[in-house]
Amino acid sequence: MTKTLSRCLLVSLTLVLLGCNTGNTWLTEEQQTVLPTYDEVKARADERVGAIDRFWARAVVGLRYIDGEGKNRRQQGKGHFQVVKPANVALTIGKLGETYLLLGCDDDRFWWIERLEEKVAYIGDQAGARDLALRRMGVPVLPTDLLMLADLNAWPDVGAELAGEVIECDREDLDPAEIFAVRFVEPDRVRVVYLTRLAYEPVGVDLVSPDGELIARSNLSNFERVLNRIDPLNHQRVPTRITVDVPSAESRIEMTLTGAEISNRRPKPVVFDFNELAKRFQVEKFVYLRETEAGMAP
Repeated sequence: MTKTLSRCLLVSLTLVLLGCNTGNTWLTEEQQTVLPTYDEVKARADERVGAIDRFWARAVVGLRYIDGEGKNRRQQGKGHFQVVKPANVALTIGKLGETYLLLGCDDDRFWWIERLEEKVAYIGDQAGARDLALRRMGVPVLPTDLLMLADLNAWPDVGAELAGEVIECDREDLDPAEIFAVRFVEPDRVRVVYLTRLAYEPVGVDLVSPDGELIARSNLSNFERVLNRIDPLNHQRVPTRITVDVPSAESRIEMTLTGAEISNRRPKPVVFDFNELAKRFQVEKFVYLRETEAGMAP
């Protein structure tokens, strides 16, 4: 009896392992070859992103970048990823409860505050500042880009001018039999979201310049439900593992999120108040990215 049971368990385990290795096990031939419509995919995105207009999570962050002086930098620490849409985003990195890097923005400006060798803040305008930011301080992406790269923004409505087009996947590291894409043509870039054919869940996003150059590329995984303290019946889900690469700047961000929640008590307004942050972090030097010289505090 024991030998028979052992053989049955062995056969079952073998079948499971074989099934895991065949790929596309749960996809029908139609799912592998026929693209869904935009409205079908958008409906699923609405369920996932929901009405996320504010967001808070603890973050473990790894950051690799080249600073404004051409030095290779590697930073790792714990902090928070905080959002109040449409344009307030903050990502902090610190150790032992002390913040030493802060990437943030409000409706008009973005900033990068460092408390490393010196206490310096780089400040720029949201519009058209990406290239300048990369050249001057090595910031991998603008803060609002993180929302796009994590696919945390609501999709345009069906029939809207900026609505997406469902296309085949042509990203070299993804299998087109398992993944398809939705392409959004936006005023200053093209955004391509890659999703699973099985569940329409995003696995990555590309931001591409109008001339076809890859601005940034993300990989997304480990989706988990957000604790919604405002409307508990909403079941929004966000990626808790996010990596972002910026080839032109040789930069990478790696984020692992935990404790994600939607609530009225946080983020606190001070997180997006640059003048108050500059005081609290005792910033000594202000670099305005529209200028060539360091300026004084506004």
